Amino acid sequence: MKGRTIHPAEFAGWRPSMRDAAMWQTILWASTDDHGEPLDCNHDMSAAWREDMEKLSDQFYSWSDQAETVMIEGGCGHLSLDELLGDKAEHLYVLVRDGHGVSMTDGWNTGKERRCCEKLERLAQHQGPIGAYVGDDGRVYLSWSA
Repeated sequence: MKGRTIHPAEFAGWRPSMRDAAMWQTILWASTDDHGEPLDCNHDMSAAWREDMEKLSDQFYSWSDQAETVMIEGGCGHLSLDELLGDKAEHLYVLVRDGHGVSMTDGWNTGKERRCCEKLERLAQHQGPIGAYVGDDGRVYLSWSA
């Protein structure tokens, strides 16, 4: 399946955004199959289960909306999420949420930006980890913990 392009009809009218694709690629990279191989070795976005992708997308955008409030209240309202976290907001969101040992505070040693990033981490962690597994049909599914 790897390398296959996604036909929009596979998602029945739902079109993943670039942010959705970045989160999915992070999940595939950070998750392993029953043999310990990273899922991205044998799977790509075409193996994703649409409903799981939509739910993850909804959760990310809910977090993103809440992040905006956190940033304004924390004195970082002049920055966008991408300015605060660089071009890896989706990547960090998934990895922090799953407890992979990365931090959104990288690059911010002190100050209000660091405090905002710490709050964003707690907000992501509050949503609970995401587990990925390959079903009998060869599709990649997500399991949700809260």
